Amino acid sequence: MTTKEFGNALLEAREARGLTLRDIERDTRISTKYLQALEEGRLEALPAPVYARAFTRTYAQYLGLDASKLVQQLPGAKPEPELPRLPDVHREAKAPLVSASWGIAGVVVVLLLVVGLFMFWNRGGDGATSVVVPDPISDNGGQGAEPPNGPFAGPDAELVIEEGIVPDLEAHHLLVAITALTDAGMRYVVVEVENEDVPQGIIFNQSPSPGTPADDDTVVTILASR
Repeated sequence: MTTKEFGNALLEAREARGLTLRDIERDTRISTKYLQALEEGRLEALPAPVYARAFTRTYAQYLGLDASKLVQQLPGAKPEPELPRLPDVHREAKAPLVSASWGIAGVVVVLLLVVGLFMFWNRGGDGATSVVVPDPISDNGGQGAEPPNGPFAGPDAELVIEEGIVPDLEAHHLLVAITALTDAGMRYVVVEVENEDVPQGIIFNQSPSPGTPADDDTVVTILASR
């Protein structure tokens, strides 16, 4: 499949559903500038290959297409591992097991929220938060920048992933960070927090800090604006 055919598949699926690029932008937080570039097969318009993979996967899933198949059409795409099918296990469900599962899930959610809020409030010391975020790129014909909470077009610098090192994820799009960490085999936890100073979907804090040595037990916690 050529990049032109690749883009046409996205365009035809969108039009068949009666959606506009603005509709997709609103729901996926991907700038129309990049959505249009994908539909036109202009992958060079995206800041880096990891952006192409992240945005293609999200866009294809949104349209109900085979996201994995489309991502594999991108230049330099790595084969995705095929997981063996799990054997069917028939077991009578018991009420105590269900209750325990919900209880554990609730505890996990509460802990994640506590960790996220703790990191958020401690970032600014006495309540003042200092966040440096690149200006959103306008795609409305030069009529002004997008609003502060609008979709973020992404930095021009590529997200660098070094084996065994926690990358610098701040100011990158959440979708891009997740894709990069997945490619690197690193585990992660995402905590979305209301932050009026940062565009939606953009990472403004992380733990461990960039440059920290990572091993199999490392879990990268990501704070992103919701």
